[in-house]
Amino acid sequence: MKKLLILLAVASLALPLAANAQIYKWKDKDGVTRYSDVPPPTNVPYKSLDGRKEVSAEPQPAAGEVVIPPAPVIADGPPKTTRQEAVVDPKEEARVKQEQEKVRKENCATARSNLNTFQQGGRISKMNEKGEREYYDDAGIAKNLEQAKQDVAKYCN
Repeated sequence: MKKLLILLAVASLALPLAANAQIYKWKDKDGVTRYSDVPPPTNVPYKSLDGRKEVSAEPQPAAGEVVIPPAPVIADGPPKTTRQEAVVDPKEEARVKQEQEKVRKENCATARSNLNTFQQGGRISKMNEKGEREYYDDAGIAKNLEQAKQDVAKYCN
């Protein structure tokens, strides 16, 4: 029994060494790809594999994770000076206007929702930096109600 335990311990210690063995890949005379831990004959070209999987440089998002693409930057800067810069593709301009309209509608819906929440009254809360719930007092509700009205006027015209 003792010999069996010693043999099992030695085998379990040697197993990781075998798992990290060199792997060889080559094609035999029939064109079949072969893999082995023993190198092929010296006259056969082969490729040595590590046995480690290469990891891509860019991590993939986890299942169920929402990936938010960066928002397009729309600048209303000074007018373009050269003729080539001043020419704008009408399709591109229409796409930009469509995106701006979509964002404006989303902002309007959010502003109306906030206004409705603060007009209903009751206990209104928000989450602080620590993840704890903080309730607004009457002054906070009044301040946020005024801000919500300004947001509706700004985004829903």
